[in-house]
Amino acid sequence: MNEFTQSIYLNLTQIPFGRIISYGQLAKLAGYPNHSRHVGKILSRLPEDTSLPWFRVVSSQGKILNFKQVIMQ
Repeated sequence: MNEFTQSIYLNLTQIPFGRIISYGQLAKLAGYPNHSRHVGKILSRLPEDTSLPWFRVVSSQGKILNFKQVIMQ
């Protein structure tokens, strides 16, 4: 696992219960402010049974996106 992915996972675990952030905000927290699409790609590769709170990350418009479906199309 590369440093970028580790940083995304670490920052993902820091999102408080009941809060949501955008892909761009997560990228910025991880130290990669221009990599929001890469964040989506990383989250789309998480296993179905992961304990990471991927569902707390939404688009900048507040919509829940399913990157797994988008990438597979």
